[in-house]
Amino acid sequence: MIRISPDEKCPCESGRVLRSCCLTVDGALRPMAAVSCPPAPKTGIRNKGCYAAALADCSADISREHYVSHALLRLLSIDGKVTIDGFPWQDSGAVGRVPAPSLTGKILCRRHNLALSPLDAVASRLFERIDQFHHEIIDSARKYQNRFFLFNGHDIERWMLKTLCGAVVSGNAEIRTGESNWRPPLEWLKILFGEELFAPRCGLYFHSEVTGKPYIERGFKFISFSNKIGGVYGARISLNDERFVLAMSAPPEDLSETFIRDHAYRPQGLRFMIDSCEKVVHFGWDDGLSHGGATVVYETTQIGSQL
Repeated sequence: MIRISPDEKCPCESGRVLRSCCLTVDGALRPMAAVSCPPAPKTGIRNKGCYAAALADCSADISREHYVSHALLRLLSIDGKVTIDGFPWQDSGAVGRVPAPSLTGKILCRRHNLALSPLDAVASRLFERIDQFHHEIIDSARKYQNRFFLFNGHDIERWMLKTLCGAVVSGNAEIRTGESNWRPPLEWLKILFGEELFAPRCGLYFHSEVTGKPYIERGFKFISFSNKIGGVYGARISLNDERFVLAMSAPPEDLSETFIRDHAYRPQGLRFMIDSCEKVVHFGWDDGLSHGGATVVYETTQIGSQL
């Protein structure tokens, strides 16, 4: 177990001391959520080219948006290209490498694009830390060190929702709803821009336990979930082989008959284990629920990589 002192630097990496940053009076770790709403006052503009037009708070200009965070793509890229999988314009089962700037679309006005940039920053920091873990794991000459980082879990959920909306609206995600001009429901937009919360049991799921993981495949994989009855209802996003699932339609309470039966809902943390070393990403949640953890164990005798 990694122990941290209230007098140490806060693991949210704000630079402040923990006791005067993300430590609550009851001893919980709860980082502040990123602000993703445009500044007041509302503009009253509905820009037809912006998928958030229903909020009537657009600017008049459209910006070219990376529906996957640009900083994250830069992190995952090798020689300026990123490995991708799961997009409809790829051959079935094919893994391709494309320049990061190709994963863009004119789907948001500049005002809404700027408002969501804090979510991109949080997600990029999260996956930068996981990427660092992976590099340390495969470097057999490195002495392993325990590491602990703190994130607001709701920010990661909202970033996943942003990625889902952007990928579908831009036409870079295959959906089976029969709609040719899909737009996010108003309630999704209110969640994304910080006006409402996710519905119960909706949000982030992560596989609860993986042992003896032998391989790390660098890149970005995306699959949207949809059908004609339920519409678009979620996505699976994999970065460096770590699979995050976003549910926008509440799964049944009993997950045993679902494809996420081995997943934890809103895990308190992701623990990456190698030998006796722990590398922990801790999520702070503000939902009043009890949260379990998720563990990924790597075998040093088996590990391989494309990093």
